[in-house]
Amino acid sequence: MPLDIKELAFIKGVNIPGHPEFGARLAEALQSIQQAHNNIEAQVNGNSTGGPQPPGKINGIQVTGQNGFLHVAIQDNNSIYRGIRYYVEHADNPQFTNPQIVALHDVRNVSIPVGGTRYVRAYSAYSSSAPSEPTYHGNPAQPIAVNAGAGGPALLPSQGSGTGPAGVGLQGPGKTPFRPVDGVPPIRGAPGASLASALFSIVSRKKAG
Repeated sequence: MPLDIKELAFIKGVNIPGHPEFGARLAEALQSIQQAHNNIEAQVNGNSTGGPQPPGKINGIQVTGQNGFLHVAIQDNNSIYRGIRYYVEHADNPQFTNPQIVALHDVRNVSIPVGGTRYVRAYSAYSSSAPSEPTYHGNPAQPIAVNAGAGGPALLPSQGSGTGPAGVGLQGPGKTPFRPVDGVPPIRGAPGASLASALFSIVSRKKAG
């Protein structure tokens, strides 16, 4: 969402004795910050006032199978930002219980080494957005099974993706911005560092300087 500078007209009219251009110059500086902020938002699809919206639902998905492989092609004709990510999920059941998740990043074709009969769906997301609605090979009520043929590795239990839990699909980067431990958000920085120790380190360095 573009940054809006409140009271800009008032700021432009501020007149300090001896500095008649103060308000106009301050407004100009704030507008430069506004432009830089909006440029960054557009480049990374960010939103400083909330989470960015997910991309539109992809238009279609095609799936073929042979010799122990699935080949998947995603059709997406939406208006999209650079940095979009695509995800393919496949399962041995039409309910997609314990789906296997394949992250395609920004490409829309993938060959997956998996044998047997599989059901497939796909969706998209941005790096910091929730996922879009999924598109199924077939339809949500009746997905179409694809026989990949013999071969492929034995599949281990799904561990999920992003901030989503293990065994759960349709998460992409995650539907929540973080996955807490004991209800506490993760701390950025060195593994095991606490917020208190990080603040103590900063204060100590300033005193030493």
